[in-house]
Amino acid sequence: MIRRALDGHWLCIGQPEHAQFAGAMAEAWGHPPFRAPVPRAEVLRAVAEHDNGWLEWEAAPGLDPGTGRPLHFTEMPVAEHLAIWRRGVQRMLEANPYAGLLVSMHGAALMRFRLERAARTGEPDRASLRAFLAEQERLQAALREGLGLRPRYRDAVRPARLTANFRLLQLLDALSLLLCCGEREPQTFTGVPLGEGHRRTDLEVTPAPDGAALAPYPFTREPAAFAVTGRLLPVRPFPDPAALHAAWAQAPERRLTFTLRAGTPGA
Repeated sequence: MIRRALDGHWLCIGQPEHAQFAGAMAEAWGHPPFRAPVPRAEVLRAVAEHDNGWLEWEAAPGLDPGTGRPLHFTEMPVAEHLAIWRRGVQRMLEANPYAGLLVSMHGAALMRFRLERAARTGEPDRASLRAFLAEQERLQAALREGLGLRPRYRDAVRPARLTANFRLLQLLDALSLLLCCGEREPQTFTGVPLGEGHRRTDLEVTPAPDGAALAPYPFTREPAAFAVTGRLLPVRPFPDPAALHAAWAQAPERRLTFTLRAGTPGA
């Protein structure tokens, strides 16, 4: 869940909702010098459903017992976070193995970052994070080998194309989070793939009240409008999960529309 302040409330946006936003951007991706991903259907599915492991958690969101606030996705306990990612990877594998490979790579990258942070801070659960990473590496190796035997995926698992597709998933996840979280500072995403191969560029994102300007512009229509729906909760501590879940069931919805426009590099 994304929890952000908005108009005197907490606006809570589910992880699957944010992922659908990323997937909608993936569908519109491909304005030159960028290219649509290949295989397109599988990459779009991976981007749009990369957070499907959160579905059960979002139905009954977790509560921080220390603050009484609904948990933001960066506040998740390690064990719960790993269970969500294992569930999501398995669910995607059952839907499509190539999409599952990309989601496994994405989850592993996020948990690798969390392990690096835990090593700096002395946070516990490092062993469980290492076990998850080893498990995903074995899975990815088996998937690359198996998919490489199938004509549709032979080129798609070669390092250049697989890396480009994985980087696109990472980028659109980050861009969706930036907008859903209401970030206001300009950001530059480095190493954005321009299609298969080693060509890369930097993508400059300048947030605006109604969306953002991007340079170079990556979408096939301009402007491009995308919407997400969250729920509004009162800004107050909840005494227990039952109180949060009762408020969640009655929370009014709030729809946000983000309009993305072409920006000027270096502006």
